[in-house]
Amino acid sequence: MEARERFVTLYPSNKQLSDYPQIQEAFPFHLTVNELTRPFPAHRHDFLECSLVLEGEGWEVVNGIRHRMSPGTFTFLLPFQVHELGVAPGQVLRLYNCMFDREWLTFGMNGGGLLGKLLFREEGGEAFVQLPADEMEEVAGLFRSMEREAAKKDRWSREMVRLKLSELLIRFDRLLGPRGIMKAGELPEKGSIWPAIRHIQYHYREDLTLAGLAKEFGFSIPYLSAEIKRKTGMNFLALLHSIRIQHACGLLLSTSLTGMDIAVEAGFNSYKAFMRNFRAAMGMTPGEYRRENREFRE
Repeated sequence: MEARERFVTLYPSNKQLSDYPQIQEAFPFHLTVNELTRPFPAHRHDFLECSLVLEGEGWEVVNGIRHRMSPGTFTFLLPFQVHELGVAPGQVLRLYNCMFDREWLTFGMNGGGLLGKLLFREEGGEAFVQLPADEMEEVAGLFRSMEREAAKKDRWSREMVRLKLSELLIRFDRLLGPRGIMKAGELPEKGSIWPAIRHIQYHYREDLTLAGLAKEFGFSIPYLSAEIKRKTGMNFLALLHSIRIQHACGLLLSTSLTGMDIAVEAGFNSYKAFMRNFRAAMGMTPGEYRRENREFRE
């Protein structure tokens, strides 16, 4: 029995905001203070996430790149970035964790504005920053303020949460500054498939194929296929289509583009393929998704 267990492959879990029953569709935002005493396994999700370490020591791996976590570590994760957490021996990692929907945050902005560009950072941008002591207190204050506003549930509370969350991410971008490009010492080790996975995440609008990806990054097709599944929990096409569908959802809510235009913009080579994959992923047509979600958010 023990020998068999050694060969079990554990795939990263794939989480959606709908997996959390306490999150309302009309207010896709959730803020908690978590305490970790053991590792949190690799996972990915279709929403945005940021965190601030309050106490304890540990580490996080984002798309194969490891960084230390200690009081003042602020992390901002984009959809589909596979990540896992570790806790140093004898430590309790206490942190704010905030999950939210991109379209909710940027709703009403033309194309998302500068904030929208931050939420689709360029390839190679860092996922974290270590806050100086004075900045940490201000950022922690923003988390506390969002927590209070979310609990009020009056007619202005959601807008206040949105404004404070926007300020939080703007502070992150300012602190990151020119350090938004990965340093050579932080690159995944040679032979890692993470560069190939990141290529999918940032170039999903292009005509990507597993064979082309394998050739570009020097892997055999079977090996790359198996490793993508092992690292992300999804096969190549499922991962590619999932990212494209999430981009399409954003376009449906933030623009007046037609379904045909959105299909092209999201990277699908035909409207039929877009409709088929969208219905399979979302359980409704693009038009139905646009109508239902705009009603919720307006």
